[in-house]
Amino acid sequence: MKNLEPTIWQLIGVVTNGDFGPYTFYTSRRGKLVMFLKTWPHDPATYHQKLNRDKWRHAATRWRGLDQSTRDDWSELAKRANLTISGFNLYMHYITGKGTQTVETCQRQTGLDVLTRTGPPLPYLKA
Repeated sequence: MKNLEPTIWQLIGVVTNGDFGPYTFYTSRRGKLVMFLKTWPHDPATYHQKLNRDKWRHAATRWRGLDQSTRDDWSELAKRANLTISGFNLYMHYITGKGTQTVETCQRQTGLDVLTRTGPPLPYLKA
């Protein structure tokens, strides 16, 4: 990783976030431009990678299957609990089997109940 002065890249009109040639650029929390070589997966089709992609695909499909009022309640829950993530991200954290206690705590603190309309995390998503 190498820190660069953003003004150099801005002067020549290069957008300083994302991929550019063999390099990836991003701006750090301190406002510095960071550059590093892109990395490629050795085998993007391994069993575990497919399983992980399927896990997230199924979780996103379940989110799309919720009615709009339930999705709005997840967003409101995240907002009222002063979380820095969106309702979608809170739902994904819960549905992948990692955030049950977090959501239960948020429900107690805010008085909103989203789990009764959402249901339990799917067992195969915990892998």
